[in-house]
Amino acid sequence: MYVVAALVSFAAACGGDAGSPDATPSPTTERGTPAPTVTPRPRSPTPSANAATLREYALPAGGFPHSLAVDAQGRIWFTELFGNRLGRFDPGTETFQEWAVPRPNAQPHGIAIAADGAVWITHIGLSAIARFDPSTERFQEFSIPTPTSGPHSLVFDASGMLWFTESQGDRVGRLDPATGAVEEFPVLTPESVPYGITVAPDGGVWFALLRGGKIGRVDPVSGVVEEFEPPTPGQGARRIAADASGRLWFTEYYAGQIGMFDPATGTFHEFPTPAPNSRPYAITIARDGAVWVTEEAGNAVARFDPATETWQEFPIPSPQAACRTIVEDANGVIWCPESGPSNLLRLDPSARSSQQE
Repeated sequence: MYVVAALVSFAAACGGDAGSPDATPSPTTERGTPAPTVTPRPRSPTPSANAATLREYALPAGGFPHSLAVDAQGRIWFTELFGNRLGRFDPGTETFQEWAVPRPNAQPHGIAIAADGAVWITHIGLSAIARFDPSTERFQEFSIPTPTSGPHSLVFDASGMLWFTESQGDRVGRLDPATGAVEEFPVLTPESVPYGITVAPDGGVWFALLRGGKIGRVDPVSGVVEEFEPPTPGQGARRIAADASGRLWFTEYYAGQIGMFDPATGTFHEFPTPAPNSRPYAITIARDGAVWVTEEAGNAVARFDPATETWQEFPIPSPQAACRTIVEDANGVIWCPESGPSNLLRLDPSARSSQQE
């Protein structure tokens, strides 16, 4: 197994040219996301005491890792969009294991782990969702009523229901794992590319509309769908995450910003990334309240502190990494899949304090 270790300097802001206005290549057609190569902006990080350790783990057979999730044992599960595989990485032993998805051209995409340890993935190429049982190593598939729906991202709510976006079907779906029943909720804006999805503390299901440039909410009880438009038009709301207070944070891919919507006040706030046109893509909220995003054109992972409204950037060693999801594990370590070079990236922010001691 090939491992790259690097100490990368931690800078509050970096200059440089903007990248391409479009997304990196994808094996499926996601309306509104054309796919020329993104050119990373130049960056010259300077050494400092504020460093974080980044390590890259190369997948055994490539495969374009797209989405990842962490299980209760701290293992990293990921989908391989081009490889048509589901993979698992054990950080303790630094070993990989992979399973071929039974059906060809399934193109496993989104991923979520249930309370019972089962791994659920979207088959964006088949308009289906699959459940993988790690104990039996078997897949079970569930069809989505809308054909060519393009099931994208998925998330479990507190009751164990599985919610997902349909990037080509203009719907948000709900699957009951106990019965296999699927219910769909049309979004209000047509051809809007439903993309990221999250569940707020109050149980509301929130989603981002990439082409529609909006965020929305499905009431899980009534099924009522609402949509909300950020101040910047056509900003490309891509992925979304809820913080502990119920505020929604989302990447504005085309605008080079992250947005925050407070449902309690009905107000938006937008925060530009350190360099323009960095193409912020994935987003997650850490346990300390920090907002972590990946910058596709900037080829970096960035941390935003909502209290001080300041940024810190971590350049990624491999060029054109294109991290499409980002998660925090139980130890506060940040993980994301590098689709371009087919690596997993591990970022340990705790190295900052050890470097300063």
